[in-house]
Parts: sequence; C-alpha cells; structure tokens
Amino acid sequence: MRLLNIPFVILTFSTLLGILLGYYVIIETTTAIAGFLLSICFLGISWQYSKKMYAKKTAFTFIMITVFIFFGINLVNVHHPKNQPAHYSNQVSAEMLEKNSYGIQFHIKERLKSTPYYNKYIISIHYIGNKIVEGKILLQLPRDSTNHNLNIGDAYTTFAKIKPVAKPLNPYQFDYAKYLSNQYIYHKVTVQPHQLINTHTSLWSLLRIADQIRKKINTKLNQYSFSNKQLAIINALLLGQRQDIDQETFSKYRDAGAIHILAVSGLHVGIILLILNVILSPLDILRRKGKTIKLLLTILLLWCFAIIAGLSPSVLRAVTMFSFLAIGVQFRSKTSIYNSLFISMFLLLCFKPLLLFSVGFQLSYVAVFAIVWIQPVIAKRYQPKFYVSKKLWETFTVTIAAQLGLLPLTLFYFHQFPLLFFVSNLIIIPLLGGILGFGIVVILLAYFEILPQCIASLFGNCIDVINMIIGWIADQQHFLITGIPFSWKMLVVLHVVIIATVLVFEKYKKKRVFLLVLSTIAMVMVMISEKYRVSNLEELIVFSNQRNTTLGVLKNQRLQLYSKDRIAKKTQHFLFGNYLIQNQAILDSIIPQLKNTYRYKEQTILIIDSASIYTIKTFHPDIIILSNAPKIHLDRVINSLHPKQIIADGSNYNSYINQWKKSCIKNNIPFHYTNEKGAFILK
Repeated sequence: MRLLNIPFVILTFSTLLGILLGYYVIIETTTAIAGFLLSICFLGISWQYSKKMYAKKTAFTFIMITVFIFFGINLVNVHHPKNQPAHYSNQVSAEMLEKNSYGIQFHIKERLKSTPYYNKYIISIHYIGNKIVEGKILLQLPRDSTNHNLNIGDAYTTFAKIKPVAKPLNPYQFDYAKYLSNQYIYHKVTVQPHQLINTHTSLWSLLRIADQIRKKINTKLNQYSFSNKQLAIINALLLGQRQDIDQETFSKYRDAGAIHILAVSGLHVGIILLILNVILSPLDILRRKGKTIKLLLTILLLWCFAIIAGLSPSVLRAVTMFSFLAIGVQFRSKTSIYNSLFISMFLLLCFKPLLLFSVGFQLSYVAVFAIVWIQPVIAKRYQPKFYVSKKLWETFTVTIAAQLGLLPLTLFYFHQFPLLFFVSNLIIIPLLGGILGFGIVVILLAYFEILPQCIASLFGNCIDVINMIIGWIADQQHFLITGIPFSWKMLVVLHVVIIATVLVFEKYKKKRVFLLVLSTIAMVMVMISEKYRVSNLEELIVFSNQRNTTLGVLKNQRLQLYSKDRIAKKTQHFLFGNYLIQNQAILDSIIPQLKNTYRYKEQTILIIDSASIYTIKTFHPDIIILSNAPKIHLDRVINSLHPKQIIADGSNYNSYINQWKKSCIKNNIPFHYTNEKGAFILK
C-alpha cells in the first residue's frame, strides 16, 4: 500500500467509529458538541507543546482520534431530521399522527421499485394541515391498469393518515422499517391515485432535470423495437435505474453472481472515464490550458452522469473517487487509489453519515478495496506470456479478488454463494465495456432521432445474449449454495481470516501466520458456539400470518408446522425462510389442519376459532389462541377457563381485537396480538 496517507486513514476510521457510536448509542447533542469542542481545545494545547512534552506525539495522535470520533457522533446528530425543529415529528405528535387524518402537501422526491401491490415513492412534505414542515415519507399507491409513474418534482395534495412504517412481525424477516429509517423515513401514506390532487407546480432540482432526461431518453427508445426486458436492462446499465427490472431477471443475475453489473459502479464509471479521455484527447494539443479544460470537462461530465444515474451510493463513491484520481493524474501527484478511496468515503459520510449502513455502499467500497489490494497479490503468482491469456488472467484475478473481499458481506446479507460467479464475470466483464460504449452511442443517436433500426436491433440482440448467458449460468442450481447461516460474529471473524490470509501470501512473516492461525481458531470456535446454540433451541411459535393460523414447533433443528390452510411456497419463504436459515433448521412438514388443543412441554394450548367449540369441564388451558374471528364473549371465556395468556393472530377482525384488549385489561390477563407485537414465541 505505497503512498497511503496513514494519518488520514486513521482519521477516516475514527470518523466511522464515531458514526457507529452516534447511531447505536444515544448521546445527547449537547454532550457530543461539548466533547467535540473540548477535544479540539486539548488538541490545540497538545499541538503547541507536542515537541516539548511528547517526543513521539502519542498524546497528540490520541486526541486527534478523539476529535474525529466526536466529529462522527456529531455528524449523526446534525443530519438526524428529528433534531431539526421544522421536521414534522417535532410539529405534530406521534399520537396525533396515528389518530387523525391530515391534509398533506408534498412533492415527489424519488421513485422506488414497485411491488405487485403498490407503486412506491419517496415524498418530501411541505405542509401537514396548516403547519409548515419538513421531512421525507413513503408514499404508496395501489396498482391498477390505469396507474402511471409520477414525475419527480411534481407537487400534490391529499388527505390521509400518516402511519408508521410497519416493523417485521416474524423473526428474522427483512426489516423494511429499519432500511427506510437509515434514509430518515419513518412514516408512510397510502392513498388511491385518484385521491392525489396535482397542484400543477413543480420543484425544480437536479434530480428532476435528470428524471426528465431519463424519461425523454426512454420515450425516444420506445420508438424502436426494444422489448420491456431490454429497456429495463438498458436503464440499469446506462441510466442507473433498476426499478423496472422484473423479479425473475433480477434473481437470475443474483444467482449467477453478476448482480453488480446491474448497479452502476466503479466498473461502469471507469469505462465512461476512458471513453471521455478518448473523446476529449484533442484538447491535449493546447498543452497546460487544454489539460485543465479537459480535466474540468471530465469531472463535470462524470458528475452529470452521476446525477442522471440517480446518485446511488455506488455511483457517488465511484464518481467521487475517479474525480480525485483524475485530479491526481492531472497534477502528477503521487496519490494512490487508496487515498482517493478514503477521501471519497470521508466526504460522502460528511454529507450522508448513514450511507455507512447502506448495503450498496458497503459492497461498493469493499469490492474496490479488495480489487486494489488483493488482485496484485494473486496476479503475481502467475505471469502469462501471451496477450489473450494475460487479459483472461487479469479478469479472473479481479473477479476472485472482488468475490473474496465480498464473501463475508454476501453471506451475511444474502445467505447464498454462486460457485459459477467467475464464469459469468469472465464472460460478461470483457463484453461490458463494448456494451456500455455501444449503449451510449445508441442513446445519443436515439435522443437526436437518427438511430437506424438495424443498429437498435443489434444492440437489443446484444442485451438478449447477455441475459441468455446469465440465465444459463443461474439455471445451474447445483452450483448455487443457498440457505447459508451467517451471524454478525462470523462476519467479523471471517473478515479477519481473509485479511490474515492475504497478508501471509503478500509477505511471509511469523506474526502474520500467527494472526491467521488465531483468527482461524476463532472462526471455528464461533461456528461451534453457533451450532451448539441452535442444536439446543426449542420453542413454539405462533407466526403472524394474515387470514391464516400458523403454529410452529422447533426441536432438534427441525420445524414442524401446523396450519389452518395450506401455505404457498412464496408465503413459506416470507414467513419463516430466514427463521430456518438463522436457526440452521429444516422444514420437517406442514400439517394443513389444526386441532383444538395442543400440549407443549408443561403448557396446554387451546385454539378457539370461528366454530367456537371448546369444553369447560376440568379443562384449564394455559394459553388461548383466538383464530378466524370467533364470536365469543371473552370475559366469560376467561372466567370459565382461567387462562394465563391470550393470543390473537392475524386471521381476526380489527374490530374484535379492540374489544378483546379491553377484556384482557379488565381481567389482568396478558394479551398478544401478532399483527401489532409480532409472532408469539414460547421457549
């Protein structure tokens, strides 16, 4: 890592630590600011006396690290919208938001990927009732045949309830509420499309201009014979918009280990930078002034592309890093790609500290760092003689380095690993440069309406060939390892194992070998402890399942399910797919029939459904599960059976729930509604 600015790296990691502390530990803003100012005072004092008092400047370094830790904490506090007086949460209480409907005025900020049921947008609020407010909210519009996409920047008014984004109701389900909260989105509004009133005013911004450019490009491309699937891939590869890619295509790219191709990142930006260098090369004739103009134009065009691509974390990282690289090359600075990487990371986190928790941000930086550091270590093990073999070896080592660096994060977030990733990358990456260059030409020609149909058809066929290759690789299911359990402890330890392994291959030292052995032992110990935990886990769980009652018993890493109705495969994955993975369990069987009573350990469980059939004589259940909206008088049931716990699952009517809550409060019986509190787990 020659030319690496070690002090700046330390300060960057200190800022990262501060962001983590500010995110996970509640630190008052006044305390964080006081600590930051106090540490700066100590820094100034140590700067004055460091030469006299500290020969090695150890204290100065320690205080500098402390300054940037507090800096990271303050970044989180400063950017948190709830610390801003104008944020809607500080203007209207949470209780009032949940109880009342409000007139809302807003503009469209961003379009999200649609679901089978909703078109989704991020909106920026201007008014709630008669109060001027700020903040972002999720807008959901039920899908129908008349839906059309709303324009970014357009302003609307509506009348609706503002509800909190729902948290996951079953164990280990994807936490969409947490995902949105990292973008400072805490509430949602769901309205019918006809309930939106267009105010015919627009908020102009760079994102709106970019959206209009993308829409105009798509309008022009629609005049040619591109299929919907081809247009979706074109939008992903060249315009950074993946919202229109269907789930089947997305899954195939993921299973083939080529999902990074669909996200505009360093690979795409690097290719575009090369194209710009070729196009702007005539400016080199003007010598110094020409090179300065070329640099400014290159950076300007790169950022224009970043804006058009939607300013995603991977695009921001890539364009910021390549901008610093371009500046370094222009001024013949001995900067390294590591410095550019850390500087770009630091700057991005200063503007958006919670980018640190974005999966795309993490994958993007780890992939680039792995390629820059690990690829040369692997590449020097073999030196091909011929040009073609050199390029193949270079592509292969880049792919291996990236996948090795991404392995812990891939296992942690996706719980799967495609063994044929190197095949898809060896084939696709060499073609990608040509596809991007060809695509830019196609878009420009289509934009000015001079694109020949034969050229459009040829480009569409190229997209089809890539999809076909990816589809074939993804269909080799026996080379795709899925359902891999991977905890955060394993994530940390595997990172250390990979780093130690690369260090040993880079340069053999006893200390590095010792680190590798120690980290490997730690990895084995973590795996043993995880296995011991799940092998001894026994629990009964009442899943939160709409319109169905679903009970599960986990024992010996086997899940036995009892369900009122049959459960579709897709619903099974949603309900307990991650639950099985995290507990290293398998689905034993599903019995699509419920009995009235069950016995679990020392607990007797009674299910009262719409038939309302149960026996009072000598029967006192510990737990009663209310299913399918039974028409019962709960006070009488409690007085007759004396249960210790009442559970209502997702198959009941909301109107019944409120009455049952009152009865349980009156009789001092714990009440658990799965649609509010999530699945009920009995150990």
